[in-house]
Amino acid sequence: MEAMFTADASLFSGVWAGLSVVIASPELWLLVLAGVFLGMTVGVLPGFGPPAAMALLFPLVYVLEPLTGISLLAGIFYGAKYGGAVTSILMGIPGEADAVATLFEGHPLALGGRAKEALTAATLASFAGGMGATLGMVLLAPVLSRAALFFGPSGRAAIMAGALLLVAFTSPGGARRGLAMVFLGLALALPGMDPVYGAARLTFGSWQLSGGVELTSLLLGVFGLGDLLDALPGPAATCREKTAEAAPPVRVRSAAMAALRGSLLGFAAGLVPCGAGVTASFASHALEKRLSRHPERFGRGAWEGLTGPEASNNAAAMASFAPLLLLGLPTNPIMAALLGALTIVGVVPGPSLPGDTPAFYWGLIFCLFMGNLFLLMLGLCLAGFWARLARMPFRLLWPVILLFCLVGSYVGADGIAGPVQCLLFGLLAVFLKRQGCSPAPLVLAFVLGPRLETHLLQTLLSCW
Repeated sequence: MEAMFTADASLFSGVWAGLSVVIASPELWLLVLAGVFLGMTVGVLPGFGPPAAMALLFPLVYVLEPLTGISLLAGIFYGAKYGGAVTSILMGIPGEADAVATLFEGHPLALGGRAKEALTAATLASFAGGMGATLGMVLLAPVLSRAALFFGPSGRAAIMAGALLLVAFTSPGGARRGLAMVFLGLALALPGMDPVYGAARLTFGSWQLSGGVELTSLLLGVFGLGDLLDALPGPAATCREKTAEAAPPVRVRSAAMAALRGSLLGFAAGLVPCGAGVTASFASHALEKRLSRHPERFGRGAWEGLTGPEASNNAAAMASFAPLLLLGLPTNPIMAALLGALTIVGVVPGPSLPGDTPAFYWGLIFCLFMGNLFLLMLGLCLAGFWARLARMPFRLLWPVILLFCLVGSYVGADGIAGPVQCLLFGLLAVFLKRQGCSPAPLVLAFVLGPRLETHLLQTLLSCW
């Protein structure tokens, strides 16, 4: 009994120390707000994602207080997760792979005249996922993060393979076309550098494939340029009128339940290094379609298919802080950069972090809560402004989409190889769409392909 009382008193003193630091630092509030706003901005700009923004601001870690610098970089990370939903909904071009599942239902809703409602729903779902995962990290992460260590290479490979099969069998084109898209995505992930041995393979002597297929170019080509090339030959007004008739009204209860399920799925995925955000968002979309009484609405603007993936996306982003802080285990490249920042400021991640530096640990937790509140306020305030862009005539909108695709692919690939790949994938997307194939399994397989290969090889080597 005395030991329990001592532990409770220590926990209370640590929480109070973190809260005191946050309350007494107005500049911390401003920098968290600046990080979230900057993250939303770079999320809207395809190709210029959170890694680039964090790289530009990384030197501030050397001059700011540890909590302030880490909170600023963290705000960029989860702010960009929401920012990617803006262009996915309004223009049909995802800023990163995590926002692809949001595009499937959000863009048809925007074309149907419900852009503001779609952005508001995405904002609320992101807020619910982020707050739920942060609360779960406080209550359950110390136990779940240790349990995540039991997911060795074989377990992670099984999770990825299961996600690929789930998306393939629930894709609109049917199981056979879905599996074909999975194999095509895995094949596209092969050119470039071997993820295990670092040897060049399948470049065919082409300088454009020396670095492999670039993710931003593939996303912008398949979803942005492909839809643009497919729409330009036909009358845009007719396309918009058909989409508007198919846009269903908002069903608050079903959308809220989808966001809850997406939050739980994203939180669980964020604890395991297996492509958490993209895996959780695609799996959430497939799950909602499977549970829906009207699966035929998916692809035409199903609200459950919008709020579920968006909540899971932000929940996975927040949950990935648990293994980083409590185990020193980064689950994605952004978390790896934050691990480097923690090392610079002298913070040692591990199970003893809450007890050794309670002011930093609990202060960061409160900053995550505060950042989600800022994300909610900014998202709701800017929803009307972004929605007005969706009402632009298509003859004025398509040059903007084309510019975004070409500039984003150029920045993402750091050269002319990006626009070339973007154009090729745009043509491929038009061909696949006319064959009745869905691009969702292709994108998920391409993103998870290198990690799946690495974990399979590690499993085989451990068996020998």
